[in-house]
Amino acid sequence: MFEPYLRIQCSYNQEQSPGQFGSTLFSVGDLYNKIKSFRQGIIDSKQPLYFCKVDVQSAFDTIPQAAAVKLISELPGSEEYNISKHVEVKPGDGHQLDIPGQARSKPIRKWTSLAATETDFQPFDLKVQKKMAANRKNTIFVGNVAMQYHTKNGLLTLLAEHVQRNLVKIGKKFYRQRNGIPQGSVLSSLLCNYFYADLEARHLSFLKPESSLLLRLIDDFLLITTDSQHAKRFLQIMHDGLPEYGVSVSPDKTLVNFEISINGRKLARLLKSHEFPYCGTFINTQTLNLTKDRERNKDVAMADSLTVEFSRTPGKTFHRKVLNTFKIQCHAMFLDTAFNSPTTVARNIYENFVESATKMYTYNKCLPIHKQAGAKIIIQTIESLVDLAFVLIKSKEKNPRNAGYRCAISKAELEWLAFHAFTNVLKPRQSKYKEVLHWLEGWLEGLMMKKGKVVTKMSLLVGPRS
Repeated sequence: MFEPYLRIQCSYNQEQSPGQFGSTLFSVGDLYNKIKSFRQGIIDSKQPLYFCKVDVQSAFDTIPQAAAVKLISELPGSEEYNISKHVEVKPGDGHQLDIPGQARSKPIRKWTSLAATETDFQPFDLKVQKKMAANRKNTIFVGNVAMQYHTKNGLLTLLAEHVQRNLVKIGKKFYRQRNGIPQGSVLSSLLCNYFYADLEARHLSFLKPESSLLLRLIDDFLLITTDSQHAKRFLQIMHDGLPEYGVSVSPDKTLVNFEISINGRKLARLLKSHEFPYCGTFINTQTLNLTKDRERNKDVAMADSLTVEFSRTPGKTFHRKVLNTFKIQCHAMFLDTAFNSPTTVARNIYENFVESATKMYTYNKCLPIHKQAGAKIIIQTIESLVDLAFVLIKSKEKNPRNAGYRCAISKAELEWLAFHAFTNVLKPRQSKYKEVLHWLEGWLEGLMMKKGKVVTKMSLLVGPRS
C-alpha cells in the first residue's frame, strides 16, 4: 500500500523532495537516457572523463531507522489521502509478431494503486488521459470505485511500525531489528533511494549537471565528471563516511579510471581497458558507449542459468525458450546507433545471438534424448529468432521513452550476424548438428553472393568465422 502512495507523492512534490531523485536509477535501463543526455551536454568538451564507483557497505542494514522515518514524515503535503485501485490489461508478448510457430501469450493483467489528496476530484478517465496513457500502448484501463481513505498521521504511524518493529524469527525466538530497514519489503528500495537522495542534496550538491553525472542504483554510486577536483572531493567525502546516514564505503570495492590515493590508500584503477563496469554494463570511458558486461557471469555454468521444462510439447517449448533468450537481452541502450557506434551495436547484437545460440545448445542437451529438438525444429527456431530480433530492434523507435533512438542495422546485416553466431557456437558440436550447420553455411554463402558488401562490413566489425 505504501509503495504507490510514496511514488506518487514524490512525483507531486519534487520541488520539495531532497535530491529530486536526480541520480536515482530505478532499473539498469535508466542508464540509457541519463548518459545520453549527459553526453549531449558535454559534446564539445575535449576534457577527459573521470569515473568513480563506490559501494556502500550493508546499505539496508546501516540506515538509521529514526532518521529515515523522520525524513519520510516531511514528505506528505496533505492531511488526508484516498487510495484507489484499477486494472491495466494489455496483450501478452509477441501480439504484434506474425511469426510461424510463435504462440500468442495470454493478456497481462496488472492491479495498480493510485493515491490522491483530499482535494483531488479529477475523474478516473481524465487521470488516464493526462497521466497514465501517454507511455502505455495497447492498454485497457478499468477503473474501480472502491477507495480507501487514510489520514497523514495514520500512514506515518503505519510506516514507523513497518520500519521500527520488524521481527525476525530464528528457531523459536523472535528478534526485533534495531538497526537498518527491513530487506525484502516493498518499501526498502524506495526508502533507501529517498534517504540517499537527501545525502546527495546535503553533501554532494557541488556536483554540477553541466560537468558531472552522478548515478546510483540503490547503494552503488557512479560519478562521471570532467572535473578532476570534483572526482577527488566526491571520493574523499564517501571514504570519510557519513555516520548520520550510516554510510561507510569499502575501499576494496572502489574503482576509478585515474590514479588517486584517499586517506593514504591507493584506490583500484581500471587498467588496459576503456570499458568501465557498472551494474551489469560496460561504459566506455572515452565515448560513453554501452555494452553488456558478460564477464561477471563467465564462471557460472550455462546449465545452471536455465530452467528446463519437461512438457508434452517439447518442440513448442524449445522454440519459445530460445526466442525468450533474445528478448530479455534486447535493450535499447545496446542497440541505438544514434548513441553507440555502429561497431558497438553490431558487436552487441552478435554477442546476443551468441548467448542465445549457447543457451539453445545447452537447453537441448539437458533434455532427454527422445525429447531433444531435431534439425527441422532448430532451423525453424533460428529463422523465427531472426524475424523476431529484427522486429524488436526496430520497434524500439516507437517507444516514447527512447527519444532519438535509431538502429541502422539492416535485415541482411542482422541475418549475417545471427547465422555467423550460430555457426561459431555449433561448429565444435558438428557431429550432432551437421544438418543445421549445412543450412547455416548455405545461408551465409547466399548472403555473400547477394550482399557481398554487407558481409565484408560485418566481418570487419565482429571478426571472421572461427
